[in-house]
Amino acid sequence: MEVLTLVGIYALLMWSYDTFKSLLELCWNLWKERTEGIDYVRRYGKWAVVTGGSDGIGRQYAAFFASKGLNVAVLALADMKLEQVAKEIQEKYGVEVKKIAVDFSKGFQEYRLIEEKLADIEIGVLVNNVGTAQDPAYFDTIECETHERLVNININAAVMMSRIVLPQMKRRHRGLVINMSSALGIHPVPAVLMYAASKAFVLSFSQALREELRPFGVECQTVTPFFVKTTLAKDFLRTKLAFLSVDVDRYGKCLTTMIGRTARTSGYWQHALEITFAKLAPTDVLCRLYHLFMRSSFPEMK
Repeated sequence: MEVLTLVGIYALLMWSYDTFKSLLELCWNLWKERTEGIDYVRRYGKWAVVTGGSDGIGRQYAAFFASKGLNVAVLALADMKLEQVAKEIQEKYGVEVKKIAVDFSKGFQEYRLIEEKLADIEIGVLVNNVGTAQDPAYFDTIECETHERLVNININAAVMMSRIVLPQMKRRHRGLVINMSSALGIHPVPAVLMYAASKAFVLSFSQALREELRPFGVECQTVTPFFVKTTLAKDFLRTKLAFLSVDVDRYGKCLTTMIGRTARTSGYWQHALEITFAKLAPTDVLCRLYHLFMRSSFPEMK
């Protein structure tokens, strides 16, 4: 009985640490900043670089850092959204905005141009936000080109952008990298397994990167949202789980309060609760439940 009691206490302590660590970090940092707040330019640097910054969560990040006085480089597809967000940020916040048209799906050939465009600026913040989803389908029925596209956008972009900006951050001993993972990267998810696996990569990559950067004074934050009402989540917004989704503006307002205050966050209180409850189920059970849900929600899968 004594052994079982000790095991139970240990398990409860580990669960509590994993569940409440981010909340405690947030409360502690908010208390420390209660009078002075955060000077983001002084703490990190003059520029924020946001991939996928013309829409959705990326747009929220770009506007937030501009509101704090950072110049912003927005990397996104060359379309009207990029032009519009650059114009809006410049007019509203009076900061300098760089528009860098890039298609991350093309792979490594894009990064030489990106590196040249960013060479002459002091990058204080990198937001690895760009991402793509996949249509629900079984792995072997998806074209290889689709897999390549997803890997290029969801994995290679975070790796290569971090590789470009980190040397200068480490030299200055300040900076922040924010990596956008997903709650679907915490557990395996059949029928969107490549998307979930790519976000699992970002989760592991980001947490290990944080430890590597710690001695150099560079911060790294990992974000694991559940469903947010963006174009990325359009398929899930047609399912019975749509009620779990959060409006992107409301999510962005909550998410940006976490910047510099916690190492890992879901970005929104509702998402934190959903992740906490999901972690109570064994991985293989949750994986099977996800599979059943996907098959019932998308009967066109074969």
